Amino acid sequence: MKNFIENIYKSSLIIFLKVKEMPKNYNFHLFKLFIISSINIIILSNKIYSQSLSAEKIYEKVKDAVVVILAYDYSDELAAQGSGVVINDKGYVVTNYHILSGNDRLEIMHGDDEIPYVDIIGIDVEKDILILKIEEKKFPSVKTGDIKKLKVGQRVYAIGSPMGFENTISEGIISGLRSYDEQSKNYIQVTASISPGSSGGAVVNDKCELIGISTLTVSDGQNLNFAIPIDEVLNVEIGSYGENNSFTVFELFRKGLNSTKVGKYKDAIDYYSQFIKTHPYHSNAYLNRGHAKAELGDFIGAIEDFNKSLEINPRDAGAYTKRGSVKCDLNDYYGAIKDLNTAIEIDPLFSTAFLNRAYAKYKLSDYRGSIKDCNEVININPNDYKAYFNRGTSKNKLEDYRGAIQDFNIAIGLNPFDERVYFNRGISKFELGDTYGACLDWSKSGELGNYDAYEVINDYCN
Repeated sequence: MKNFIENIYKSSLIIFLKVKEMPKNYNFHLFKLFIISSINIIILSNKIYSQSLSAEKIYEKVKDAVVVILAYDYSDELAAQGSGVVINDKGYVVTNYHILSGNDRLEIMHGDDEIPYVDIIGIDVEKDILILKIEEKKFPSVKTGDIKKLKVGQRVYAIGSPMGFENTISEGIISGLRSYDEQSKNYIQVTASISPGSSGGAVVNDKCELIGISTLTVSDGQNLNFAIPIDEVLNVEIGSYGENNSFTVFELFRKGLNSTKVGKYKDAIDYYSQFIKTHPYHSNAYLNRGHAKAELGDFIGAIEDFNKSLEINPRDAGAYTKRGSVKCDLNDYYGAIKDLNTAIEIDPLFSTAFLNRAYAKYKLSDYRGSIKDCNEVININPNDYKAYFNRGTSKNKLEDYRGAIQDFNIAIGLNPFDERVYFNRGISKFELGDTYGACLDWSKSGELGNYDAYEVINDYCN
């Protein structure tokens, strides 16, 4: 390839030299030809050198920036092992918070060498991010990529230390850009293998740019692996948490998260309240405590916490969205829409905000507006069954029963266990004169726990 470019340059130079041997009336045209040739050379050179790198070259570029992270418990026994990656010349090493969680100390290994770290400088429990500080320019860093340019199907590589096998590389593609869990956190879904011990390792694109950090795999799925987008890492607030083991208080935050996941909202509120005593300006602690209060029906207390969260971080789309949702619970649909408008202004791709606004518009009988918002959700996340369900209910109100049934069919294909979808599809079928099909749907809705469906069955199906 290099010889090819050199030959083009030689050819262009010959053209330029020939200009002097030509009559003057040819000089201008040949000079133009030389300029055009030079521009084409530059463009061609850029294209050639921006082409994909091989797995071998990517491995050579990244391997020295990847380290092994060892976590020891309070008995000084090895309790967890993961990976880390150097992301800049300042010596910032990124890994997953869950490696440290519940443990006493960490060790960083690079080959056979133990690498001392200066401090724990970044923690985001919710996004499972931990940032350590080592000596500056100790190891080469990996150039960060642009998340906005990621495309499903593009090739990626994961480099980490699965099961302690340091600097293992696996190849795959981006299979999705999505929110995975109940916290609606953003993930890059990849087919490149992520095994125990890979957590915190580098995920790079085919230009050797760091696009994410390995974080989890779904054990009951096939090749369902996830990485934290690099922009989430770069947004972590840098501080100092190593002194006097102040990082340990973040375990209260993690316990709050875990309690919420299993529905122990009172415990979650207690953990967040304890955490807030030492971190009174942590906006997400108020946000999550507010969510737990809302789940217990304490909507006023929830809004107070959301207000506090927004005082600390007034550009948090998630806080506006949660407050808008609670306002819907209080039947303040206009107030909800105002909050959700702000959330969408901050984050135009926040599908949950569109979905909640669609619900608020539905309650205000703005069915066409609700459908429009559902369309936005589906454009952002085509697998959001709630968007199809909500769009179907609005179509029912507009007497577009066939269109509603199409949406309900898609919703059932994505989630066959929501009794509401069967019940509303039954309404659509009944309105079209398909009483038998309607009764089958209502019966299925009843089987899934909607006991009100049996009243409809008694009225129309006997």
